[in-house]
Amino acid sequence: MTDRLVFIGGTPRGQRVLDLLLKRAMVPVAAYVLAEDDHEPLHTSAEIETIADSHAIPVKICKRLTADDITMIRDSYRPDLILMVGWRTIVTAELYEYPRLGCLIVHDSPLPRYRGFAPPNWAIINGEQVWGVTLMHVAAGIDEGDIVAQKFFPVPDRATAPQLYELIISATVDLIDEQLDGLLAGTAPRVAQDHGQATYACARNPNDGEIDWRRGTVEIDRLIRGLTYPYPGAYTTWRGQRLTIWEAEPVDPPPRYEGRIPGRVVAFDKDTADVLTGDGLLRIHAVELEGGKRGPAGAVLRSIRSSLGR
Repeated sequence: MTDRLVFIGGTPRGQRVLDLLLKRAMVPVAAYVLAEDDHEPLHTSAEIETIADSHAIPVKICKRLTADDITMIRDSYRPDLILMVGWRTIVTAELYEYPRLGCLIVHDSPLPRYRGFAPPNWAIINGEQVWGVTLMHVAAGIDEGDIVAQKFFPVPDRATAPQLYELIISATVDLIDEQLDGLLAGTAPRVAQDHGQATYACARNPNDGEIDWRRGTVEIDRLIRGLTYPYPGAYTTWRGQRLTIWEAEPVDPPPRYEGRIPGRVVAFDKDTADVLTGDGLLRIHAVELEGGKRGPAGAVLRSIRSSLGR
C-alpha cells in the first residue's frame, strides 16, 4: 500500500516543500494551509491552495487545527506520515502521536539552539556566522523533539534576515529531499536533543525594533538588517515621527568626532545621510517616514542639526 502523507504548513518555505513532494510523486492525501494575518506583506496560502487544487488534494486554509480537523485527519485521511513546514500553532499529542512513521516538523534554527520564535531575525541581530535548519519529530515541549537530521551553512557577510530566510528555504528543501526515502521506509535517524545545550529565542513585536543610537555601529547595523522588509523594520524617531530605516551600512573607517552626539545627522547628500552612533558612523540609504513611502534618506534628513531618537 502506498504511504499516505498529510501536509500541514504555509509560507514560501511550505510552498517550496509541497512542490518538492509533488515532484517526488508523493502527493499528500490532504493539506492544511496556514492562513496569514491580514497585516502580513507576504501571502502564499492562496498559491498553495491553487497548487493543491491542481492535484486534487483536499485543502483547508486555517490558523489552527480544530478537534474536528484532527478527527478528520485520523479517521478519514489516516496518514502514515505528517509533514509540517511553516506552521505556527501547537498541535496536540492526539495528532502527532498517531502516524506510524511520525509527525515531522522543520525548525529554522540549528537546534537545540534558538528554540522558539523568530530565529532568522535573531541570527542576524546576534551576528551568527553559521546557521542551520532542523528536521525533527513533534513533541510536547517547545522545539524539543528528537532530531532526524540537520543542515548547516555559512551566513553571508552582512546578510539580511530575508536573505537568510531564502537560504533556510533552500536548506529545508534539500534536507527533506535527502531524508524523505528514509522517513517513508521507517529507517530515518532519530536522535534525542541535548536539552542541557538548549537556548530560547524571544517572540518579537514591532516595538522591539527601536534603535538606541548610543549602541555600537555594528550592533545597530545588525538590528536594521535583521528586521528589514518584509519584517516590521528597525526604527527611530525624527521630529516626533516614527522613521523606519530599511537599509544602511557602517562607514569604515569612520571620521573621528571629538564632540559625539549619538543620533546626530552629520552629513547628507541627495541619497544618503550619515548618523553618529555610540562608536562610529552609520550611512543610511533607505527610510520611510510615518505615513509616507520608502525613499532615499538624503531626501528626508537634510539638516546637520537634526538628531534621531528620543
